[in-house]
Amino acid sequence: MDRKNQGFCVEFARAVALLLISCWGWISPLQASAQLPPPPGSPVVTMTSPTSGSAISGTVLVSASVSVAGSGSVAGVQFKLDGANLGAEDTTAPYSVSWDSTAASAGWHTLTAVARDASGLQFSSDTVTVTVSNVPPPVAAVKRYEETDASVSYSVGWNQSNPNWFAWSGGTAVESMTPGAQATFTFTGTSVTWIGYRSGRSGIARVSVDGILVSDVDLFARSDEIRVPVFTARGLTNSSHTLKIEVTGLKNKDSLVTDSAFPLVVVDAFDVPAPVVSHLQDTDPDVTYSAGWTPADASIAWSAGSAAVSGTAGAQATLIFNGTAISWSGYRGPDAGTARVYLDGSFAGEVDTYSPTYGVQASVFTKRGLADASHTMTIEATGLKNAASTGTLVVVDAFDVTRPGTRFEETDWSVTYVGDWIHGNRDRAYSEGTAAESNTAGVQATFTFAGTSISWIGACGPQTGIARVYLDRVFVAELDTYLPTEALQKTVFTATDLTNATHTLTIEVTGRRNAASTETWVLVDAFDVRP
Repeated sequence: MDRKNQGFCVEFARAVALLLISCWGWISPLQASAQLPPPPGSPVVTMTSPTSGSAISGTVLVSASVSVAGSGSVAGVQFKLDGANLGAEDTTAPYSVSWDSTAASAGWHTLTAVARDASGLQFSSDTVTVTVSNVPPPVAAVKRYEETDASVSYSVGWNQSNPNWFAWSGGTAVESMTPGAQATFTFTGTSVTWIGYRSGRSGIARVSVDGILVSDVDLFARSDEIRVPVFTARGLTNSSHTLKIEVTGLKNKDSLVTDSAFPLVVVDAFDVPAPVVSHLQDTDPDVTYSAGWTPADASIAWSAGSAAVSGTAGAQATLIFNGTAISWSGYRGPDAGTARVYLDGSFAGEVDTYSPTYGVQASVFTKRGLADASHTMTIEATGLKNAASTGTLVVVDAFDVTRPGTRFEETDWSVTYVGDWIHGNRDRAYSEGTAAESNTAGVQATFTFAGTSISWIGACGPQTGIARVYLDRVFVAELDTYLPTEALQKTVFTATDLTNATHTLTIEVTGRRNAASTETWVLVDAFDVRP
């Protein structure tokens, strides 16, 4: 076939392809140009930046060149990221677009440039593959605003909370049993946590953000829990907001408050932005004790109802934890003694826990700014005391471990449940007061999230069973959650080094258990996500 006839056949084939497009929409012009050889004089599109295999971060310039033979012309160039349009079509050479790669997930992505001629035909460049690797933005420092801060205002009906026994944040808190009484916190940030009080005498509060009703928060609990997160608002614009807490006078059906009295609502403090904190108990298996420790008086309002106490010189309690901050919750009082604290084997301080007044669930020692890694904290009773103290008691009640990321409670809209689950379980000191549980084989809880790391926060103990975990619908592990002693707000499972994209984590109850366990319960308390 001579060159003239060959050119005629190519043009005829292209005309037929375009006729099919216009009549039936079977293939796009871009597909047609990919399926047929370009006619003589067609534009040649070449990606010039970035080069294939490049590592990308921040904002980069994506550019291409187009060469046209003869009388051909280019109407515009559309850049594409993973097949989707990246910005608007550029109609003027040199052809380029600015790409903010921080909005893309970490990992591999494809870039192409598609030129359009005056007749509407499209011509694509070869694909360039790059990898996005952006350093996450620094974590904002958490600031605590006490209830006495000028940013907090109150209507009538609030009073100073009884200081006896309870060691409130900053030493004080306010309380109300007056229906309609309101406390309003004005802040700037993308998230906020209300620090309050849960107990058998606590009631229900109505919470609004920027004038919009968000939730009715039931503060009932089986044990007294002070200085704990009771409500968190996330996903706000980084601007000024108001959080309003209103006393309703309503209460949980299991409330210990009599019919003639109204239940209690306490405002202790606010944290901005909302931190990720796990409240670990003295009974957690990650806490080990040397000789010399005994259970504390169970009639006292310890966190989760228990604590360990020692007055024996040299007695040690050691916690192994992962986090960037640690706070030891214990006891201050007229019979309390002196303790030494060690972090990662180094002396961190000597703590005199004496106080002329009683302080239960007191924040005795706090250390921030730790590396995001595994650490060891050791508390040692010295047998020494303040001259004014009548005893040498040292109490280990609980630990608050802070980690980077965002916590999503089990009640969040991003968690879906299939099958027979019990919701709103309040029988233990769970994260923000509640957990979901099931012992029915085959039921599932699925959390949808975007991030590079995910942790399932649950509970382990003598009555918990075996669960299966799936990541992006692929089986990952079968986990035995049995432990001889209870571990609340426990990190049961963690997956790291994920692409910064949307993922799903599914927890499935098997209905099976360890031979030593008495039950097959599986609990979902929360999920911690890192960007």
